Amino acid sequence: MKLSSRRIWCCCGLLLAIAAGVWLMTRAPAQHPDTAHFLQRRAGVELVDGYRSYSSVAEVGKALQARRLGASRRTLARPPDPRYPPHALDTLTVEQLALLDTQGRLSLQFFNDRLFEIDFKPDDAAACAAALKRADPQLQRDRNGRAEHSVGDRRLATNVGLASSHVGEYLGTEPYVLWQDLRLTRERDEWDRRFGALPYKMVE
Repeated sequence: MKLSSRRIWCCCGLLLAIAAGVWLMTRAPAQHPDTAHFLQRRAGVELVDGYRSYSSVAEVGKALQARRLGASRRTLARPPDPRYPPHALDTLTVEQLALLDTQGRLSLQFFNDRLFEIDFKPDDAAACAAALKRADPQLQRDRNGRAEHSVGDRRLATNVGLASSHVGEYLGTEPYVLWQDLRLTRERDEWDRRFGALPYKMVE
């Protein structure tokens, strides 16, 4: 039984359509060429209290659970787009945590699932300032009552000296202590400088 030319062409077209569908399903989505750079993991540094930079959200969340600390999570992420590398910011917040001889709110910040910054808002700025001074004698206040000290890739910055002063109390200065991995803060700033102006619709 011979097939007509029309049937042969129909079969060929069907096979091509199936092959194209399979190719589209298996084809990897297009990625920006710098994707690997903005997802790279390196050896981290201890920021504070055993938390190391470059740790993932899951790793830090597990550590918090082990200490029976409840944390809320907030995620801000750009949708995938070949015009730019991935960009996701996660924050884990513990409302009451004991640190530096006081209680306070701890926020752990992640850039593309890598811990890069920890922010502590102490309830007692004076007690926190004294504890910081004992822990790091090289931490010296400037004329405005702020202090900063970097060792390698680890940066510590704080205003607890100002916040605990009469001037700071009069101004209602909110105290903070900030620990950062400078490699990741530079990488985050690089991303913003190169791709931050591109329009997008935020996904939460």
